[in-house]
Formats: sequence, C-alpha cells, structure tokens
Amino acid sequence: MSLTVKKFQLDSFYLIFSMDDHLVHKNELLTLIENQEPETYSATDAYYTDNISKLDWQSSDNFTRPWTEYFKPRLNALLDGAAFGCGYGYSEILNLWFQQYHINDTHGWHIHGGNFTGIYYLEFPKHAPKTELVIPYKQEKIIVPDVSEGDVLVFPSYVIHRAPKIKEKLRKTIISFNCNFHKINETILNNLSETKNEYRTR
Repeated sequence: MSLTVKKFQLDSFYLIFSMDDHLVHKNELLTLIENQEPETYSATDAYYTDNISKLDWQSSDNFTRPWTEYFKPRLNALLDGAAFGCGYGYSEILNLWFQQYHINDTHGWHIHGGNFTGIYYLEFPKHAPKTELVIPYKQEKIIVPDVSEGDVLVFPSYVIHRAPKIKEKLRKTIISFNCNFHKINETILNNLSETKNEYRTR
C-alpha cells in the first residue's frame, strides 16, 4: 500500500510550573518511596535502551499506594489550574508512578498515553541531565526545557522524549504521570463564538 502524507505545522505548547511547598513534599515522598517494594526495569533493543534502578510503573493505575494517596490530590489541584489556564475545563490523572535513577541509568526515546504527560522533578541534583523533547514538526531537532528541582513539566503525550544517561554518581527521582485535559473553559468557547461570527460576516 502506497500512502502519501502531507505534513503541516500546528503550534502546541509545554508547561513548566513549580510545586508549592516542594521541600516538605520532597521529604515526605522520598520517605514513602523508600518503603515501596522495589521494582527495576532494563531493556535494550531497536526501540528502547533503558535502565532504571527503581520504579513502580506496574502499579501506576493504583492510587491507593501510600505515596500516591499523599501526592495525587496536591498534583490534581495544580493540574486543574494549569488545564484551565490553557483553555480547558479540568484535568484527570490516568497514571502516576515514580522513577529513580543512579549512575549509568537512562530512559530511552518513548511516548506516553493520555493527551498530556508530565514530570515532577522531586530529587534533581545540579548535574542531573534534563529531559529532552523531540520537536514534533522538525523531528531532527531536540529541545531541552529549563527545569529545576521542584518544577513540574507538562507536554503533549505524543511528543517523543527521553531521560539521558546519568554519567555522575548521583540520584535523580522523578514522579511521572499521564493525564487528560477535559472539556473547554467558557472563555475559550466565547472567543470561538466570536471568531465564528466574524467568518459569517465575510
């Protein structure tokens, strides 16, 4: 089957915002994560080159884990605000899990489910590598969002991204999530109605 596809540019966005009371959450979450049953992940093939020292991805849709019971309501409140500020009604967290990296750990190029994905940089030492995103329209180009510990990065789930290999003796801990932004807020709907009326008068 021969398929001709024309590719056009459509602007999108990524978000960076800070977690309120980060240091309080950091201490509480790292303690709860430390008590989590250990799970590791390693894979090398044509698609993945992964090595993650500790994570709980297999339980990502179980929100009764102690650390998720503590963190999910706080994250949801921030995501609702972010969603509304971007023209949507509210957010819904679909999956929530942590990943903890040590020297030589990496998470290769991949994408996520949901319509947005995000990363909370819970423990992010100065020399830890930052997340890299592939520009969807020009996929030979990479951008590196300027994030710091305590920040939350949110971007469309179809964006190819990775966590580069850690080359120094340090520990990096992130909380990752998939979410949906639902509905459209009233301001955007009003603006769309005005735009529609403008086209009608032409």
